[in-house]
Amino acid sequence: MQNEYNNYKNIHSDINECTSRGACSIAPNIASLQEIIIYFLKQLAYYVIKLENLGANNQNIKYEIINDIASLVSINEFSEKQLFEILSKDYFLFIDAKNTYHKICKEKSIPAKDLKNVIIFDKNTSVSKAISQGEKLFLEKYKQISQTQKNLIAILQILIKSTAISLIKLCEFKEFDDNVYHYILSTLDMFNHGKISNKDIKNRITKLSKIDCKLQIEISDLLLKAYDGIEKVEVSHSTRRGKAILVSGNNFQDLLNVLEATKEKNIDVYTHSNLLITHALNKFHQYPHLLGHYGNTTESCILDFATFPGSILLTKNSKNNTEYLYRGRLFSNDYIIHQGVVKVQDDDYTELINAALNAKGFSKGKTKPSTTVGFNEKEIDDALNNLIVKLATNQIKHLYIIGLNYYSEIQNEYFREFFANLKQDEFALSFSYKSKKDNVLTIDVGNYSPLIINILKKLFDKYPIDSKKISFFFTTCDVMTISNIIMLKSMNAKNIFMAQCPPTLVNPSVFETFKREYNINITDSPLNDLRKTKDA
Repeated sequence: MQNEYNNYKNIHSDINECTSRGACSIAPNIASLQEIIIYFLKQLAYYVIKLENLGANNQNIKYEIINDIASLVSINEFSEKQLFEILSKDYFLFIDAKNTYHKICKEKSIPAKDLKNVIIFDKNTSVSKAISQGEKLFLEKYKQISQTQKNLIAILQILIKSTAISLIKLCEFKEFDDNVYHYILSTLDMFNHGKISNKDIKNRITKLSKIDCKLQIEISDLLLKAYDGIEKVEVSHSTRRGKAILVSGNNFQDLLNVLEATKEKNIDVYTHSNLLITHALNKFHQYPHLLGHYGNTTESCILDFATFPGSILLTKNSKNNTEYLYRGRLFSNDYIIHQGVVKVQDDDYTELINAALNAKGFSKGKTKPSTTVGFNEKEIDDALNNLIVKLATNQIKHLYIIGLNYYSEIQNEYFREFFANLKQDEFALSFSYKSKKDNVLTIDVGNYSPLIINILKKLFDKYPIDSKKISFFFTTCDVMTISNIIMLKSMNAKNIFMAQCPPTLVNPSVFETFKREYNINITDSPLNDLRKTKDA
């Protein structure tokens, strides 16, 4: 049946008012505020570059800029008030940078070169006025360019966000890449200087995808070093009677801090979302009260949060839709926190711990099946070397590489049939979905992309990535997926399949341009998709 196995229903791709305005994925008021935030970030980039050329370097502003860019990934989850706070901060950073630039130019007797500012904004500007100006800015900006260029700019902004997120993850290991930071600045500043060709935009997109990939490999190496390596383990999804804290998100150091703070508190700690992989990292094995992983999804946290009878920490750089339903139990030390969430200051988890002790906790335990996560590095190296030999000698005629686990029953069904129809001389390397067949190797890394990229680097250091014998299946759609696909296409990867992106993540018109420009296949049914890989 056509599209029966699509992760999402097909989105009608005709250009209409929604797609042409580019606001399908987010509410118009939120889109307008985002437009002004990006506008001031571009202006700020201009003056920061000018200041650095004059020898003035502000270390703190680097983190402000990168965090603000990365925060726009979760734009749907912010209220008008929260976005207005980000906007106000970026505006005053821009004004401060501009004034400092003028001061230094005056001291050095250098003529200042200013950008034209078309936005009227100050401390008295209201939210409604800002929204109105954002709408006007949006319409004016795109009036003179084609739909394709508008969509390419949107794709470039996705790559900027993805690279900013990777740079933030690098910061978790006390590292920072100034070259990457400056490339992001120069990309933002590029829009301050007249018309840009589609070729220039696509070149920037490609360069950022490669930078992003390099950062993720570095993050993977730092992760394994910082947390004493990785091994293959069984992770419990069961609970036991007692007080409990749930730690959700992406930040491993935040989890480690909570475990240290609760060592003597008789509180069990459970992970959630992308922290599943921490159970396979050796450093976390020294904490017996790290009991297991709660919930079996990464994106839909509402049910998990509603049923968890303790306090919940949203770590830095979390992307959780809190729905503002859990007042008094939700805490975060993130750069920007959502309404109804208690701010954790200076890594002091006293309130989080007290909330857990005052909550009812689990009145009784519940037994659930465990999952296998992690890998033995030597076993993986041996398996990859064996795979390379069989590909080179044509014992394996086609290799299918399958990405992250979206925890969708439709996708589970899709890959059950997909694996069932694999021929004996075909092989699947899966980082998510499992099979008992001998020609399927599953390496579950708990949806931690940097580990996947590092493993694949070992494979493609020895076997050509542009071989027609290799097909990639992406099962999620987010900024990192888009970045990784573009990186693969820049290396001439031939067969790339992905699920249809929902309009809440990528505007339908932008997604159509992405598919066309990068020759992406949308998953249909297992038999049809397997057939397409052989016809390519």
